[in-house]
Amino acid sequence: MDYRTRYMDLLLHAVIRLAEGESLAINANPSHLDFARDLAQRASEITRQPVHVVSISEGIPGDVTSMTCVLSDPLASAPVRGLLLRIDDTEDRQWEVPGTPEEKLGDLALLQKTGNLAPPQLNKPVAPWAVIAVPGPRWAKRVLGPHATEEDLWELFARMLSLGSANPIQAMQEHLSVLRQRLAFLNRLNLHQIRITGGGNDLTLGMAPQSRWRGGVHTLADGRSFIPYLPPERVSMLTQRDSARGTVCASQPFNLLGTVVQEAKLQLFDGRVTSFEAAEGAHALACTLQADEGASVLSELSLVDLLTPLAAASGHFGHAGFDENRSSSIVLGMGDSGHLEALETYDDESELQRLTGCNVSVVRSRIPIGSSHLCVTGITDEGEEIAIMENGVFKL
Repeated sequence: MDYRTRYMDLLLHAVIRLAEGESLAINANPSHLDFARDLAQRASEITRQPVHVVSISEGIPGDVTSMTCVLSDPLASAPVRGLLLRIDDTEDRQWEVPGTPEEKLGDLALLQKTGNLAPPQLNKPVAPWAVIAVPGPRWAKRVLGPHATEEDLWELFARMLSLGSANPIQAMQEHLSVLRQRLAFLNRLNLHQIRITGGGNDLTLGMAPQSRWRGGVHTLADGRSFIPYLPPERVSMLTQRDSARGTVCASQPFNLLGTVVQEAKLQLFDGRVTSFEAAEGAHALACTLQADEGASVLSELSLVDLLTPLAAASGHFGHAGFDENRSSSIVLGMGDSGHLEALETYDDESELQRLTGCNVSVVRSRIPIGSSHLCVTGITDEGEEIAIMENGVFKL
């Protein structure tokens, strides 16, 4: 089965939902230029506008190739909207980031390479965009082992994104429908607290008053929606920055400042990590927690059903879309302000923190807690307890 073509159609029709008259730019590193150009050609037949492919080497834009439609007449009018797709550099990337944890925390470029730099918080998207991953031989070996092939990784993509189904686009739409129902239910509950138990966890936290449960779909002010990262599995919310109390145990190893942290256990009081231990990577964890005033504060909770195909995949992908949607997790440091409304009304991140109760930091550290033992209970203002997740599976 041609998973590559099916994946392209999914990207264009379900992820950015490309329409006639829109323009599209695709940024790609050299190893993915063939895929990008084939995708651009398919996209131009939808937009009837030129689609531009920008070659990116070590973060620097290079040559630009423009693809135009051949099956229909190009539109004479100017594009009505600009869209962006970026292909993650999983083939040519320098995976091992040099330097000590202290050096990486002191250099924002290095911190970004490790994946722990907090993103801008007050920027609201004005056009659809997405960061996607594409299978390649080097990345396949890194994810699946030294004997894996690019075709093996495409098979994994097929399982995660239903590329082998009769209609992958419809399968994604049905998945999003379930996600929307889950989010609507959670937001109607108006929860006061959440209790997390199982797998060594015993944690209670509060929800930031202005936070909403969000899924993997972003909606612009004009109602246009898009999916920034595939697959959209998790539901998440911001926590009240001084509310978390109890114990958190990482359910699997996680990457922090380019270091693998194993068997991490953290104690929290009034929202902040007060002590911790780790079998490996303790120094990187210690440095991160001391990066700034908000680095040790629990800021966000994400929940992922254990039965998803992505959750069954083992190991670290090194691609945010997969790693953030693979396991239930907590975030220390900066939470995602996309959970809040009316971001344009805040002058700076300090005001954002003061008025919303969310947390601000230069770092963002995701710690996985998902397992077959994880239980999550919501507690309403009236004290009613509602099972959200049992044994790692949603009960909603």
